Amino acid sequence: MPSRHTLVWVRPECRAAVAAAVKEEATHRHVASWLAADRPLVVARQPDVALPDILAVGLALPPALGKCRIALRVDRHDIVRHSPPLRLAEVISPAPAAWQAALLALDSAAADIGLGLRVFGSFAWQTLSGLSYLTPQSDIDLLWHPRSQMQLQQGIALLARWEQSSGMRADGEVLFGANRAVSWREWQQLKSGGDQRVLVKCDHRAELVAARELLELLV
Repeated sequence: MPSRHTLVWVRPECRAAVAAAVKEEATHRHVASWLAADRPLVVARQPDVALPDILAVGLALPPALGKCRIALRVDRHDIVRHSPPLRLAEVISPAPAAWQAALLALDSAAADIGLGLRVFGSFAWQTLSGLSYLTPQSDIDLLWHPRSQMQLQQGIALLARWEQSSGMRADGEVLFGANRAVSWREWQQLKSGGDQRVLVKCDHRAELVAARELLELLV
């Protein structure tokens, strides 16, 4: 099953049925237009009692269209392809020119420590759609998967330094294992020692988990 933040594209012949499930007229038009443009949806958290062939997905509209989040469901057989979230390098060119140097510096610094940064949220939606999502106050939402405890520490330190040097704000999640995500900012605030618990978002639920259990997933 595709994990949270995965991009999925609906087969052309199935798009009308997906949009038809949206009863509010204006929202229905936005969804139909979005799918007709061959834009992807994003996999959301799945319900606790999941249907085997149904995937919870969604899309977010830009500020000019109300900036609302639309929850949808698609049959997995109606998905023609899927891909991971966009790489940071892919969102730099569509970003405002004033931010590009800082984003390039972040991408380069992450590569230096072997860390692949992926992007979701407004930066990703703007890149995928060509529509205007970003405002001067926009954060960049990053998703990253450290391969070791050392790389986790290096990644946290890198983002903290980058925020100070760039004046931009980086939000997002650290992935432990295949699909256990923790806010990197919440992890940054953990104190050494003890058996602290953090909020972990999984594909089907959110739960409090001891930090040491997550560290055991890293080499």
